[in-house]
Amino acid sequence: MTGLRVALAIGLVSMVTWAGSSVAANEAGGAPSGKAAATAKGTETLANRPITRTLRSISVDDLVARNLTTGVYEGSPKVIANRAQYEKEFYSTLASYAGKPIAQQAPPPCDQPQPTGYDAENCRLVMSMFTDVKDPVKREQYRAQVRRGADVWFKGTFGNQDYFAKYVGKTLRHGVAIAPDYSHWLDTRKRKERYAKYGMMNDPDCTEGDASTFWMDRCKDAHATGVIGLRKYYNDKPPAGFDPYTTPYQDGELTDSRRFVIGQACAVCHASFDPTNPPADPANPKWENITGHIGNQFTNNGAAQLFGAQPGHFSHVMYDAMAPGQVDTTSGHMDYIYNPGTQNNVTDLHTRPLFTEKIKHPITGEVKEARTRHVLKGGEDSVGEHLALLRVYLNIGVCYAECNEANFPVPGTLFGDKKHYKPFSAKQCYQACEPWNHADAKMLDLAVYLASGGPFYLRDAVDVDGTPGRKLIKDDLVPRGRAVYAQECASCHSSKVAPESVRADKVALGRFYGGHIFGREADWRSEVGATAAADPDFSGKHLAGGRPAQFAKDGIYGQDWLGNEQPTAHNIVGTNRCRAMHGNQVPGAVWSEFSSETYKERPAPPGSYAKVFNPMLPLIGGKPNPFGINEEIDKGRGYYRNVSLLSIWAHAPYLHNNMLGPLTRRADGGIGYTVKEMVDMFEGGMRELLTSDNPSVTPHRPQKVTRFPVDFKIPLKAGGEPRITVKAGTPAFHVWSVNPFSPLFLTCADEVENKGHQFGVDLSPEDKNALIEFLKTI
Repeated sequence: MTGLRVALAIGLVSMVTWAGSSVAANEAGGAPSGKAAATAKGTETLANRPITRTLRSISVDDLVARNLTTGVYEGSPKVIANRAQYEKEFYSTLASYAGKPIAQQAPPPCDQPQPTGYDAENCRLVMSMFTDVKDPVKREQYRAQVRRGADVWFKGTFGNQDYFAKYVGKTLRHGVAIAPDYSHWLDTRKRKERYAKYGMMNDPDCTEGDASTFWMDRCKDAHATGVIGLRKYYNDKPPAGFDPYTTPYQDGELTDSRRFVIGQACAVCHASFDPTNPPADPANPKWENITGHIGNQFTNNGAAQLFGAQPGHFSHVMYDAMAPGQVDTTSGHMDYIYNPGTQNNVTDLHTRPLFTEKIKHPITGEVKEARTRHVLKGGEDSVGEHLALLRVYLNIGVCYAECNEANFPVPGTLFGDKKHYKPFSAKQCYQACEPWNHADAKMLDLAVYLASGGPFYLRDAVDVDGTPGRKLIKDDLVPRGRAVYAQECASCHSSKVAPESVRADKVALGRFYGGHIFGREADWRSEVGATAAADPDFSGKHLAGGRPAQFAKDGIYGQDWLGNEQPTAHNIVGTNRCRAMHGNQVPGAVWSEFSSETYKERPAPPGSYAKVFNPMLPLIGGKPNPFGINEEIDKGRGYYRNVSLLSIWAHAPYLHNNMLGPLTRRADGGIGYTVKEMVDMFEGGMRELLTSDNPSVTPHRPQKVTRFPVDFKIPLKAGGEPRITVKAGTPAFHVWSVNPFSPLFLTCADEVENKGHQFGVDLSPEDKNALIEFLKTI
């Protein structure tokens, strides 16, 4: 705790100096050679319109004072010893080449014109925050830290462009270390179709370019590509005879990244349209239409990322079969289980439930009890936000060569230790790879930015045609829906945890949550209904000074997170079990340092499943083995956390894999994103969720199984040439859930992807309708 306070103090003092400073940026992408241009002149001013999303004024001081900090890790020894220097180099170390920083421009203070619309929008948001902080110096320090954290989220790549060339590109280009082909969506002539075809967000600071911009977008930020979250840097290892700075444009240079290499910041997957303020044209949003907190639930990662492969390449076909919004975070460091998930909605971090668990310090090895949050779908990354955030950067390529390449299994190996991943070591990495420390030193700022995001309320939304979102709510049904929620949903989807003794008694649950407000304070009267709100007995029991007791006591910290985050066995939830078998954080696995000892010691859920023979094998393929060999559901695996339902109206489709509920498709093929379209998808998803998944029952959910649309070939062994034909219509898990280093069995044999969660299926139609209306309000 003391270290956290010291780190905060040093950072805030440094921010006062940086607020008026600027770091020279390279004109078209930055290079370690020192070719720099003058700082861009600010021309952008703050937009003058209401902010429809919810923002939270949460500082590190607040988290410390309320004992809401997490984990045992406060930075590498190098960061702790040199924190002031890392703070001073904040903007020059958001990107790098082999550890050598690439300068990026520090934004000017918010009382000055800004160089980009992104900077102006950041100022507009942070200037609306911390208005209750009386000390003007502290107020500006808090705002500056949120702003810097946003810059990490939207711009921090920390050298991961090397990973995409050396590993991803090499895999796709048959052993040749060439970066993946991004021309299909970075070519400026494709700007109009980026959202419709790939679900990607166009950068509002960019416009369509031409030959003078090398057929990339023309952008105000020298490192911007035109796609939010993708950053460009001059190629430090160009082909012989090609000078990235002086060689005129050549046909095909975008295809093989001759001039620029591309790094990825978190925003490429986590920035999306603000559901309360969608753009009139999805190809031409404004920054006020973009949020970095909700997650891009419609991104098409397969189509977007893997066009470097030749047509029909197995990796392209396999990824492209995934549903929109799915991201398999084990695709680089694989556990060989078909378990794609969705990007997490990062909102109301300050009320997300905390758990006291045993956590091992990755540098010292000391095990201590500390608080943590359950981050991933199964509660993995349960080591506090600092380490959990660093693991995400490692997963997208930071320090790959220095810290991870040697941990990969050896292609073609079937026996011995070389067929297994070796665990990543933070102790080794911080010493071998300086970009780890660059990122490490910024995680406090990033956590504060993430904590600034609040829910997206339908009541505040304004659609593209000006229709208020509140008109899409049937207010007369909300109180009844709230009562249904208390009895049917709250035992899992409330951060106010009911005692074990009442969880099975719906009447008792109704009493337990009687005066509790699930939604925001401003809506409590409409939530409980006019009759209850005017009842003196209700007021006497549940109000304090005219406010609901939870808010009178704790203010915004009294907000229900609408999820208890408790681990629930996959067979109780009943959803597809394969994501719950995620294996990268178990003991001895590649990311084992990023799960708590408590996570690793969780008992296996009851029940077992016989391993199924690899469907590609003749005669026995697809059959359960007769030898009593079961799927591995142990060492922490086998559970899903009870997720938050905050802003659920804006998150359709549902379940951990986006497979439950219909998608609204627009005429151009893009997915519906307006308020009305989001509500339509929400209603469709909820009605499917409240329908039986039993195919023998009428009505029942249509069973969804991801299948490959075309024939293609896969390798016989890891690293081999594609030789085995996979027929069109083959379920995806028949290929994805095979470990090429142990190919005899499927790692997980569970076919239907939208099954499970049968809670509420037996409700009356009236109660289902009321529940749906209530869910629109939270």
